[in-house]
Amino acid sequence: MLITDTIQQSALLHPENTAIQMGEDKITYQELDCNVKEIASYFRKQAFKGTQGKAALYVPNGIDFLQYFLGAISAGWICIPLDLKWKEKELEERLKQCEPDLVITTEKWQSKMKYGKVTLISAIDDVSLSPSEEVKSTVADDSLFYMGFTSGSTGVPKCFVRNHRSWVKSFACSKTDFSLTESDTVLVPGPLVHSLFLYAAISTIYLGGKVKLLPKFSATQTLKEIKSDEVSALYAVPTMLAALTKEMDSQNGDPRLKRIISSGAKWEPGLKRKINNLFPKTELFEFYGASELSFVSFINHRTALQKPLSVGRAFHNVELSVRKDGYEVEKGEVGTLFVKSEMLFSHYINRPDANKEVWDDNGWLTVGDLAKLDDDGDLFIIGRSNNMIISGGQNVYPEEIERVLHSLDGVEEAVVFGMPDSYWGEKVSAAIIQKEGAMLTVRDIQRFCREHLSTFKVPKHIIFTKEFPYTSSGKIARSKIKEIYSKGVLYS
Repeated sequence: MLITDTIQQSALLHPENTAIQMGEDKITYQELDCNVKEIASYFRKQAFKGTQGKAALYVPNGIDFLQYFLGAISAGWICIPLDLKWKEKELEERLKQCEPDLVITTEKWQSKMKYGKVTLISAIDDVSLSPSEEVKSTVADDSLFYMGFTSGSTGVPKCFVRNHRSWVKSFACSKTDFSLTESDTVLVPGPLVHSLFLYAAISTIYLGGKVKLLPKFSATQTLKEIKSDEVSALYAVPTMLAALTKEMDSQNGDPRLKRIISSGAKWEPGLKRKINNLFPKTELFEFYGASELSFVSFINHRTALQKPLSVGRAFHNVELSVRKDGYEVEKGEVGTLFVKSEMLFSHYINRPDANKEVWDDNGWLTVGDLAKLDDDGDLFIIGRSNNMIISGGQNVYPEEIERVLHSLDGVEEAVVFGMPDSYWGEKVSAAIIQKEGAMLTVRDIQRFCREHLSTFKVPKHIIFTKEFPYTSSGKIARSKIKEIYSKGVLYS
């Protein structure tokens, strides 16, 4: 089954229902079905190199973005969302990796597209589309449809691809584990170039629900949509939720918001308490996954308050294995997490070395996360192996220290990293943003850490700052912070 297969069914069952809306602009399922077929017809007539055509989307958030994405993949093409915030060098590097046959953009953004090996077309209103033809699809569910880039915590981001089946199987998680249906109106406040928000929109359309988009994230506008419309589910990353809590001074008593679904980083205890208090009638789902792994585990914070540090249990269609030196470890023991499901990515592009590192011979995949499973089957992520600090010969995992720092009153955000040191090899260091009005000192923080951590894990160097750099997906740019502070430059 293909990602686009249910659109026609929705158009037949409820043609006048709104499929996608942004502001005052909206289209029905009948219109979406017609437009997707017309765009697919356009793509079928375009030439491409290799076994599949590759179309890059260099357009802002909106209805056109989703229609072009759905039309291209319906025609058997691979879509490559490009971030409008990327600098010229970043954009050029990614275009060289993915080598698109076609770039879809607008007049406003076309001047920034300097990559000369592609044909540029502007947005949907300016493209001559022939009347849709009923063409029987020859696209298989193992055909590739999506090309993205890992966050690049070390080195150049890797380009990866996944097939239709991987997302169709993921849609089953939205339906079974998050209980989303065709009756839901899902608010997608983030950039569609980010896979979480693209998935949120496409999965909602697949299920027959209504997608509401924002041009860009705004805490004020997000709350306005929640309060004024029929929004029943919200997808967000933790930085967005933190921004929402700062805009709210009382509970949101609207019972229509049934679910908040979040990923991208672990919720810190303080944020979790605020969300619990401000949305008392809403189920709070947090899930763990990765670009390569898709969905892995999830936790409902209304029903699992007793294990706040866990990332929950595996989704209904996922198997987990924690290993050390090639063997399964005992419950409670830390090892490398391996995942098996039908939702895994296909492979990295032009990186046989990287593919060999993540796949084993039996279809299990790892991204190097260190984890443990308890007796109940709940999963705990200890840290990422590529973030590991080796200080004085000891292995130190930044995430463990960050959890302690976030539990200290007065700490708003904290990032732990290793700085080069002639004696220690790497010196455990922490960059900290204090809450407004907090007056913590280096001594306060180190004393608190010593109460909860082994001595070698206590940060030896602490930097106070006012803000951190973030990636386009809303995660703290750990590698950028390490680069800045290792050079002795404060980010402000």
